Amino acid sequence: MLDLIDTTMEKIDAQERLEARLQKSWKGQEKRVVVWRPDSRHMTVHQNGRYWYGSLPLGPKEVSIPRRWCPFGEYRESGNLEIAIELNVPWSNDKRVSGFFAKDAETGAVYLMHDGGVGGGRKGVGRTAFLAWSNSELVPVAGADDIRLAVVVAPVDASSTAADVARFVQTAIDFKEAAARGETTTPQALAAQRRFGKYFDEFSGKKRRRRLEEIEYISRHGDIVRAVHDWRESTLRRNEKIFKDGYVDLGVQAGGVLREIYEVKSSCERQSLYTAIGQVVVYDDTQSGDCRRFLVLPDGEAIPADVARALTRADIFVIRFTLHGEKVRLSH
Repeated sequence: MLDLIDTTMEKIDAQERLEARLQKSWKGQEKRVVVWRPDSRHMTVHQNGRYWYGSLPLGPKEVSIPRRWCPFGEYRESGNLEIAIELNVPWSNDKRVSGFFAKDAETGAVYLMHDGGVGGGRKGVGRTAFLAWSNSELVPVAGADDIRLAVVVAPVDASSTAADVARFVQTAIDFKEAAARGETTTPQALAAQRRFGKYFDEFSGKKRRRRLEEIEYISRHGDIVRAVHDWRESTLRRNEKIFKDGYVDLGVQAGGVLREIYEVKSSCERQSLYTAIGQVVVYDDTQSGDCRRFLVLPDGEAIPADVARALTRADIFVIRFTLHGEKVRLSH
């Protein structure tokens, strides 16, 4: 588990390192008009030809919760720039602002986090809708008094920082386009969102340290699920349909009956494997033995021998994934 960064000086340091990394990759700088309903602001933005971001400190005279205001969006050479998502970090520890920084005390790595609270004023846009649609994995972050669930956006100071932030911004853009098409208000989407809401209510956890590699796998969870989706979609039969929700990373139904279930995990540690086995068993409600169950696990990590034997006995299959830059490769 990660720990919340709660001091102003640490937040300022993390913000400065994050922006230094962004500006190293997003070298374009210009004055533009940034618009949001019902207002706008003329400000300096940095861009890489595809995405832009701005950064301004907002004090108590401007906002109720003082923060570093960081809007992001899709870049265009002319006209006003529209905001796709804000990655704001408040100087207090107010949960009403979706962004914050977290630290792994074992490695010292600092990460930009976001709780999924995507705004925009459109029907079908919101936290549970975004998380259910995007397949983002929620990571527990320990604060002084409680634990907060959030998505790992990016390490603040790594070679992948700018690319990771860009990926998150593009996810927000794609999500809002899906909402505009009505994809987040279908009965299936609303059911998935209700399950996410229930998951939030049920969540509780204990502190646990994660290795740097596992954090990367967690931050790429949606990409890994998408790779499984694309692979399985290529062999779908006419009567088969892929689905996902807050409890199931990916499933395949045929005639409304569950036929396959996939669970992605970021490590082969015992607790992670126990959780994965429990999930594919619990959510296989067919009770007929006709549902094939899969765990999708990082390659190069050994499964304990007794757990491997249990997987064989339970007819649970293993698919391995590896990350190669922006690509996810599966072996099965």
